[in-house]
Amino acid sequence: MEQRSIRALVSVSGVAALDVQQSLPRDPSFQLIGLVDDVDSTVRGVQSSDCDILLVACTGEIDRALQVIDHVHSAVPTMPILVLAQSSPSGFLRRAFESGASDVVTFPQTQDQLRFAMTKALARGTQAIADKRGEHGSSMICVLGPKGGTGKTLTSCNLAVSLAEFGNSVLIIDLDLQFGDVALCLGTSPELTIYDLALSGGSLDLDKLQAYVAKHPSGVEALLAPNRPDQASVITIDLLRDVYAIARAHYDYIVVDTPPGFTAEVIATIDSSSDLVMVGMLDSLSLKNTKLGLETLELMDYDRDKIRLVLNRAHSRVGISQSDVVAVLGQTPDIFVPSDREIPRAVNEGVPIVTARPQSESAEAFRALAGMFTGTVAVSTTDNGNATAGPKRKLFGRKA
Repeated sequence: MEQRSIRALVSVSGVAALDVQQSLPRDPSFQLIGLVDDVDSTVRGVQSSDCDILLVACTGEIDRALQVIDHVHSAVPTMPILVLAQSSPSGFLRRAFESGASDVVTFPQTQDQLRFAMTKALARGTQAIADKRGEHGSSMICVLGPKGGTGKTLTSCNLAVSLAEFGNSVLIIDLDLQFGDVALCLGTSPELTIYDLALSGGSLDLDKLQAYVAKHPSGVEALLAPNRPDQASVITIDLLRDVYAIARAHYDYIVVDTPPGFTAEVIATIDSSSDLVMVGMLDSLSLKNTKLGLETLELMDYDRDKIRLVLNRAHSRVGISQSDVVAVLGQTPDIFVPSDREIPRAVNEGVPIVTARPQSESAEAFRALAGMFTGTVAVSTTDNGNATAGPKRKLFGRKA
């Protein structure tokens, strides 16, 4: 049976219509329904014509293009919208996805590239980027720890690998721009980093982002921190927001490992996240800072139900009991990660503990944390307080 051609309506904004037409495929696999140049005509064209996809070609007149995307998405939410952008000023990608774009690619494209981009957009369907409440799109999990040395990177890496074990596409981003250790924890060579991405210039899209990520054997992809502290200043908040927008449109889960404290980059990441993981440790200094961190998030009006609390080295004999932890923090941690001398060895070998010792209690705890986001793992505690996990069981949810 002959495959039906892709029928497209094209809306131009600041781009010569002839240039766009010359870039379109010229074979039976593609049919141009019409070419329009204003918002009302575009909305009417989408509603009245039997088109499969809207192409929005733009340069310069970015606000006008965003208006087109927003109006079409509101009128026909199921219509895939592919944006062809000759330029991508700061914040444009994020705003385009938030308005309802399915994908953004650079223009001009070859006919084969454009056909492939349309095919991807049609297959994926319309998917707006989620706001911080996670109402649309994929999950973006920001891992926090106000005090250094609590195991944020350990938690981030094992969470990412555990999510990948459930068959999800996962991107981990090392936001500790001066002293990031995700590469070390995953045993990955930092040949290209977010610093190289920042210097690359031009428009950002999925293909470009994936050219700068490292591939881990688990299937996790990693956007690594710069190799030197002085390179951190090149990474801007606008770049991070564009990266988050692209990532949330194409990955099932994004895990962001953050530096200690509430820096501007961390606050921007929290605002873009659907969920948070607060990591603490069984010592008085860490517990104090964890409590302050939770209070800070409350002042930021972040939904407490979207925060998962992890206690690392939960069974160290340091004179602090789990009842003391609850008294200090005002709640029971969701996940207790037991002390395990194999964890430092796994870190030194560059192998996450969920891979190095998958049957260990610590690996089960990290897998249980992942299950709280996938809903496929039961989370409970044994008599000694260890988190346990079992695949494909109903999630118990947060403990009181």
